Amino acid sequence: MARVSYDLSGDVVVVTGAARGIGRDIALGFAAAGADVVASDLATPIEGLDYEVGSAEELAATAGLARDLEGTITAVPADVRDEDEVEQLFRETLLAFEKVDILVNAAGVYLGATKVVDMSKEQWQVVVDVNLGGPFLCSKHAARAMTETARPGRIVTIASTSALIGIPYQVGYQSSKSGLLGQVRTLALELSPYGITVNAVCPTVTETAMLDHIRHEAAEPYLEEIARLSGAFTIFPGVEALEPRDVTRAVMWLASDDARYVTGVALPVDGGFTIK
Repeated sequence: MARVSYDLSGDVVVVTGAARGIGRDIALGFAAAGADVVASDLATPIEGLDYEVGSAEELAATAGLARDLEGTITAVPADVRDEDEVEQLFRETLLAFEKVDILVNAAGVYLGATKVVDMSKEQWQVVVDVNLGGPFLCSKHAARAMTETARPGRIVTIASTSALIGIPYQVGYQSSKSGLLGQVRTLALELSPYGITVNAVCPTVTETAMLDHIRHEAAEPYLEEIARLSGAFTIFPGVEALEPRDVTRAVMWLASDDARYVTGVALPVDGGFTIK
């Protein structure tokens, strides 16, 4: 878990994808800084995924980890693909805290390496609905809450280095993450009159359960080819992947007053991967 020096006491933060991985670390990072965090993730698995992306039990565990922190974490399950559930997430947040200051869109899925000629419409739809549609719905309702309560705010979306460069056999994932950058830039322009900043963080591969699945999944026939074409995912010797705290620190900076006039950017947190 990342512990940083920001004091966010009194801020209300909604974090999606908070049951595990990067989303969990972000939720804990904000709680450590004194914020009241509403952590959200799936209550039931997504059909068609061959690995878990979160559960109600893991989301409750995330909330439990905040007991000794300065802030709080409240677990509110929601499927970011479902607008009714997203609307309920923000309704419960407003009922409990009367405002939303920060949204972090961290929910995301990866279905594995697949040739475009082999990818089904169903596989494409799951990835796009979660990775691109989810941030749209959450940003929509966060922006509505921020503007209706006349509060400036921060929206930070977790994209990927896949949004910045080409990586083979990931057309669904790459399309969804690239689309996020257009979404972020458009929202940054549209919401600036209300004092709301909108940014993206683009991590390289990060040590999470998703990465463990990719490493050990025997059905990944293209990993060697991806490695041959893409090379190492950082330029630092001996560093194969980031830790979640590296992403959390970037997110918290963008959400802080230190970045109050930073908006519409895609910030690589990638160990130099995209400069090669």
